[in-house]
Amino acid sequence: MSLGAAKLLGWSIPARRFLALGVATLVFSCAATAPLFAFELFGRKFFEGKNAEVAVVSDAQPYTLDLSVGADEEIAEAVRSVSALHRERDRPPPGTAGLLARARGDYARIMAALYARGRYGGTIRILVNGEPVEAVTPDAALPDPAPVSVTVDPGPLFRFGKISIEGLPATPITEEDRDALDLDDWELTEGAEARSGGVLETEGRLVEVWRQRGHPKAKVASREIVADHRTRTVDVTLVVDPGPEAQLGTVQVTGTERVDPEFARRMTGTAPGEPYDPDTIRRARDRLQRLGVFSSVSIAEADLVGADGLLPITFNISERKRRLIGGGASYSTLEGASLEAYWMHRNLFGRAESLRFDASVSRIGAEDLQGLNYAAATTFRKPGVLTPDTDLTLQLAGKREFVDTYESRSVSARTGLEHRFSDKLTGSTALSVERSYVEDAFGSNRYTIVSLPSKLDYDGRDNKLDPTRGLHGTLHAEPLFELERSTPALVARGSLSGYLSLADNDRTVLAGRGALGSIVGGELEDIPANRRFFLGGGGSIRGYEYRSVGPRISDEVVGGLSFWEASVEARFRVTETIGIVPFIDAGAAYAESVPEFSEDIRVGAGLGLRYFTGLGPLRFDVAVPLTPRDEDPSVAFYVGLGQAF
Repeated sequence: MSLGAAKLLGWSIPARRFLALGVATLVFSCAATAPLFAFELFGRKFFEGKNAEVAVVSDAQPYTLDLSVGADEEIAEAVRSVSALHRERDRPPPGTAGLLARARGDYARIMAALYARGRYGGTIRILVNGEPVEAVTPDAALPDPAPVSVTVDPGPLFRFGKISIEGLPATPITEEDRDALDLDDWELTEGAEARSGGVLETEGRLVEVWRQRGHPKAKVASREIVADHRTRTVDVTLVVDPGPEAQLGTVQVTGTERVDPEFARRMTGTAPGEPYDPDTIRRARDRLQRLGVFSSVSIAEADLVGADGLLPITFNISERKRRLIGGGASYSTLEGASLEAYWMHRNLFGRAESLRFDASVSRIGAEDLQGLNYAAATTFRKPGVLTPDTDLTLQLAGKREFVDTYESRSVSARTGLEHRFSDKLTGSTALSVERSYVEDAFGSNRYTIVSLPSKLDYDGRDNKLDPTRGLHGTLHAEPLFELERSTPALVARGSLSGYLSLADNDRTVLAGRGALGSIVGGELEDIPANRRFFLGGGGSIRGYEYRSVGPRISDEVVGGLSFWEASVEARFRVTETIGIVPFIDAGAAYAESVPEFSEDIRVGAGLGLRYFTGLGPLRFDVAVPLTPRDEDPSVAFYVGLGQAF
């Protein structure tokens, strides 16, 4: 998302819910009977009494806590985080019985925390009013506040000893399996720290190996874990039961109200009789979610594989409101403010067809009313026209664009198809007709263009608004024919962004972006200005005015037939909500179809501030041009939602 077009305040609400009033009611209750404490590790419950009771006491019992952990800070913090006595110390329990229940429960919680860090020989001592907690009766009178002490000795670190796994697939594990399941990074290996989480994680991966081979009911049939305190090792034996191989049975969709249930079932892209594959089920869920008409999609597999080898699947869905309105805003000191709004119907005829009206106005404050930019569009989208992954789009649009370098007014009509080849790769192509009127350095000209705009989009980012790793690449190609001058041409451009996290907690990320474009066929004046390449602005070279970088005629920027640009950012997350981003942008546009990488390069640099919200980072950038011309500004400010790229 470019800075110049980014949303500062994005919002979207159901059209019939402009105002919501919530009333919260807090209900306090005490259970007459409850287990004193229970502890579950490796699927087994410990210390669970059958008839343990806690008497209901209305009077609170304040206490002071002395918590001592004889270990490094990691274990000490782990103990503090799980201890109810520590977490709830500002909320006194109900009476002596409540305090005792909280203290006794800490035994199990702290023990689990120690096991999770490979400490199987630890000791835990909890005293209430100077006595062991098990010696205090529920009706005992305690001082106000009651002194409570918790002393934890984690004991020595244990490591995994002998590892035995029975029930692995007889067929070799493929490289695809190894990559998908991280099989080269198991924690359950001889000599590794005997953290209990490593056992549970390995069990999940073993089950997933079998599920990927068409065994949906695979499970760990038994586990044996033996800690040897003499050698400080933990031996682990796991037995995996793959269960029967299965094919998909009947596929049902429940919860539909206005959406055609047969259409929803077809959009899953699944068919009875095909081999069971969890990836197939996941893709089916993703297809339903991409329709945009469901607020939730959950999957329910049958409990058992039938005698015929079929496993029925049910998709439980919940529909969204059909109508939606939304809008957004952005601002920069050079480009002014931008406002946009839309209205959308998400399920027009019962098969997730959408109708959307968009309107926007920009350059508010940068120009007078005659210098504003306007745009409006109506878009109809029908999913699943050829395959569940293919959508049909029809669009009518009108636009008036006024910048310092040109003014254009255009109307266009487009019909096209978009196909999702995989989770990360999408392709689209369309037939477009555009009529435009342009005033620029070449005078006043009319253009009529018939084109086939096409695009490939690869998106391997982990997060679209705040990526920390992965790649995002696009490739555009638009063969066109300009009817007024009988000029054929090809407009092509591509971009690639990459993200590298330099720390395990993703608090330092290096981000880079590069783009390259060329127009082949015709001279500059044969190509309308709104299709030529201009650089500068929030989504390009920050520090320069919007569309102010490019070749010139009579000291007027006319746009180019080729361009290149690049950006590098170092994204530092200082706190959970604040980040800083130093950046540098560079690029140039040229009058020829082949760029001259060594000529007329413009460079901008600056520093950004990020405030992280649930919608994405709020962005504030300050940039200066490092290779300015006389008319370039000395500094520019940009505000938007989401990272610059």
